Amino acid sequence: MTIPVVSTPTYSYSHTIGNAAAGGQVGFRSPVAVASGQNGLLYVLNHSYEFQPEGKWVAKCTIDEDYLGIFGSYGRGDGQFTWPNSIAVDRAGNVYVTDEYLQRISIFDGGGKFLYKWGTEGDGDGQWNRPAGMAFDATDDLYVVDSLNHRIQKFTKDGQFLGQWGGGGAGDGQFNIPWGITADVEGNVYVADWRNDRIQKFTPAGKFLMKFGAAGNGDGEFHHPSGVGVDREGYIYVVDWGNDRVQVFDPAGGFVTKFTGDARFSKWAIERMASNPENMLEQRQKARSLEPERRLFQPTGIEVDSENRIIIADCGRHRLQIYRKES
Repeated sequence: MTIPVVSTPTYSYSHTIGNAAAGGQVGFRSPVAVASGQNGLLYVLNHSYEFQPEGKWVAKCTIDEDYLGIFGSYGRGDGQFTWPNSIAVDRAGNVYVTDEYLQRISIFDGGGKFLYKWGTEGDGDGQWNRPAGMAFDATDDLYVVDSLNHRIQKFTKDGQFLGQWGGGGAGDGQFNIPWGITADVEGNVYVADWRNDRIQKFTPAGKFLMKFGAAGNGDGEFHHPSGVGVDREGYIYVVDWGNDRVQVFDPAGGFVTKFTGDARFSKWAIERMASNPENMLEQRQKARSLEPERRLFQPTGIEVDSENRIIIADCGRHRLQIYRKES
């Protein structure tokens, strides 16, 4: 399947934020999602592996690479995570984190203080089975991907159920383990239908509008898309997780271009190498080639901020890659 190029906005690689870090170090550990606050503030959700439970936290930094600390930890208590999946910020600056294993959303203030949590496992209205992606709309209502119930649910920001749509399948408006979600400036909702290898678009009430994508590795095709973002002009950015890339589409779903990675060293990485140059040099000499390091590897989440910067959670390389839309 070949999708023709419809138009080509201009994009440029901006910079990279992050490097692999253990708890307490400056950096990330398998970042799966990123959300933007005001004035260039970023919240980065770190998932890590099950044998590295210390690697589950939220890192707080700025788009200009100022590191502001972390909050959250591994566990089942208030303010802790087990399988954190997605992160979102409301208009008041509060931070929301889904946890697939604990079947809940945890809410923090902008400084990382735990406020409250909500969620119940099940398949009834307001319940879920493995909550995944989240997105706030312009009215501060919250859409939550109910992944194993194959549906989308809509709540007020404090957890009051407003509605739901979807169901298992491959038809229009159906899902097969959906993951990422976003809302555009008009309130329309876009869902990364992970196992169906496509993106679907809906009205705020859940009416199906369009779909695009198919399984594969060509332009306009996907291998399990995990995240989706939309800019102010309606261009759509899809994290093509299994193909290690991000694809860009016009508002009608026509393929535009793709990002495969252009990373350079981040400021944090340079500072870390300078702190222990002998050890860093020894490790880098073991690498057969440095070329693959600039490429995306298992990208997972995406955020398009108010300045049309495309921020990619480059999970497998423990960093963010940032692109800018110039026109």
